Amino acid sequence: MTAARSVPRDSVELEVTRIYEDLLGVDGVDVHADFFTLGGHSLLAVQLLARIKKTFGTVVPVSVLFEHADEEAASVSVLSGLVRRGLGGRQPDSPAGPVTLRRGGGAPVFCVHPAGGDLIAFRELVRLLPPERPVYGLPAPPADTDPYEPELSDIAEHHLVRLTEAQPSGPYSLIGWSMGGVLAAEMAGRLRAAGARVDLLALVDSYPAAETDAPGETEILSAFATHLGGVLGRPFAVPADDLRALSFGDGLARVLAAARAAGALPPGTDITELLTWLTLFRAHDRARRRHRAVRPVEELLLVFASDADPLRRDRAADSWQRITERPVRRHLVPGNHYSMLTEPHVRELATILTDALRAPAGRS
Repeated sequence: MTAARSVPRDSVELEVTRIYEDLLGVDGVDVHADFFTLGGHSLLAVQLLARIKKTFGTVVPVSVLFEHADEEAASVSVLSGLVRRGLGGRQPDSPAGPVTLRRGGGAPVFCVHPAGGDLIAFRELVRLLPPERPVYGLPAPPADTDPYEPELSDIAEHHLVRLTEAQPSGPYSLIGWSMGGVLAAEMAGRLRAAGARVDLLALVDSYPAAETDAPGETEILSAFATHLGGVLGRPFAVPADDLRALSFGDGLARVLAAARAAGALPPGTDITELLTWLTLFRAHDRARRRHRAVRPVEELLLVFASDADPLRRDRAADSWQRITERPVRRHLVPGNHYSMLTEPHVRELATILTDALRAPAGRS
């Protein structure tokens, strides 16, 4: 027998339920169902919080979508409760400061964003890390110039200021996925140069610039499409050859249409929302390719996706070894660059990271 659906209990839950159903394109949302389990993703999460603010005049910080991960998650019930109690009126998370992904009482763990600046990809992993450790996410600083062409070292320095505000002294634990691993390595090198201790530097499927080719605009747009589908859990591809004869705007429209066709984005998604994400993705990708890792670190943990090219993994490990005093420790997790962060593969990744976080200093 199917369990009865929990229906809205007051006008607030009814209105928030309508927002969920409108954004997700579904009917009959259970008030205790998780937004992401229902098909939500990072772009829709931004729209969700914007709609709540517009409807109720209540600012709900993005950290709420993580803080309740072990309770009712990002549900109608939880968000409606924040609206009722006025807790959403507290200061929202800084767009470039640490986001609380999970509360705890021990030394924090910091997760560093990939290209594009999104933290939602860490959500399943965060739930599985040691419960005694609080977890913070470091999102990308906003694109504040036009054109936006930051150096990776500048982004790393920005994050270090925010990191040390949240945790003034070490030891530090850093986890970086994709480009976030390159950022985390730069941050760890700077922390070490300043005399701080880094107990864990974990790079998850992260490749230094020397191991990647420099793409043109069409290749970046094609890569963005792949990234979009991977992060949103609805893989799709737009080959670079299909974009070469198109203008930038038409190419982006092609990506948007493909994302909608794959069910990655709802029909109402505006192209300007996609452009904001692409602007950061393109700037971050270029910054990573210009960057050369030279700051030494004491030790480094590498976790690669098993579907990646073995020769490319070996070359990347050799490159990381050149800045690491101790032998680089390597692990393989089933899946590809994106599926390794989702069930069921994320459990194996979490086990590796949990063992490293709980290992005695110098033996992780």
